[in-house]
Amino acid sequence: MSRLPRAGALALCLSVTLSACQQHATSSTVTGIDEQNFHASSYPLTLHYDASLIALDGQASRYFDNGDWQLADDTPGERLITLQLPESDDVTTALWRLGASRDPAAVERCLTLPANAQPMASKAEIAGQTFTGFTLGDAGMSHFQNVEGYRAVVDGACYAIDLIVQGTNGEVYDPPREAPFSQEDAMNRLRSITDGVSFTRE
Repeated sequence: MSRLPRAGALALCLSVTLSACQQHATSSTVTGIDEQNFHASSYPLTLHYDASLIALDGQASRYFDNGDWQLADDTPGERLITLQLPESDDVTTALWRLGASRDPAAVERCLTLPANAQPMASKAEIAGQTFTGFTLGDAGMSHFQNVEGYRAVVDGACYAIDLIVQGTNGEVYDPPREAPFSQEDAMNRLRSITDGVSFTRE
């Protein structure tokens, strides 16, 4: 069970570059008609999630996506799993991403917020661990990205959870297009995914 503080408005800007999103050695198993379990191969972590979510692999072409294991960081690490809300389209996409690293530099900088991020007023409890949370917003060329990020050092590893709603302004299309969901609804649904995180001891 996780307890995430509700984020305020996502406002400030951070430029990140487009790159490839590569999944690493992990496994997912079906536990029921509507459920799946993800097990990280290199970290004592599992994720129980709704089978309707889409687990992404390979490349992800996103305007703001830096393709790394966490938002705006150049230290080594692994992107463990990326889940997408099934209604996502080219107008608006909602992603839940988990990354981790045991690199000494990544662990040392784990709780350092990205440039222009706004810290949350209170800590978040995720799977019994205390996470530092932040919000971040970016916009440009009719594109937008809103992020809730959570960071913690657990047993010598940095864990990064990023909840991302991003896309384009539907008014730029001819005729205008509607988003498949509101940003608020998408963020609430992404928060619920975090409830499925659990840590195990190696």
